[in-house]
Amino acid sequence: MSNPLGSADFFALEAGECLDRLEQLLGRPDGPPPDELLRYARALRGSALMANQPAIARAAAALAALARALRAGTLTWGPAMREQLGQALDEFRQLVRRAREWSSADATRASRLSSTLYAR
Repeated sequence: MSNPLGSADFFALEAGECLDRLEQLLGRPDGPPPDELLRYARALRGSALMANQPAIARAAAALAALARALRAGTLTWGPAMREQLGQALDEFRQLVRRAREWSSADATRASRLSSTLYAR
């Protein structure tokens, strides 16, 4: 009999799928469609909330705010934005991997990620 997935395992799988999809969107030559970017940022946030990962959820909310700004036209897509979001996705991946062994340093990293995304 196989072991059922624990909440941290399920979170890692679900968040990983969201991050994979976000990465595909960022790779588009014309940039991601803002509505899709927003949808997957919200999915990441929801997954983090369900897994009791509030720091990751706050960072995903910041990503969603950035997607809303792109959709509204208050932010424009360009190489700098692509680079920043690519780095943000790398940071999200590291945080998701650390979800089981969460520490205060991880919380600080997630807070820094939130601040960086909101500042954009």
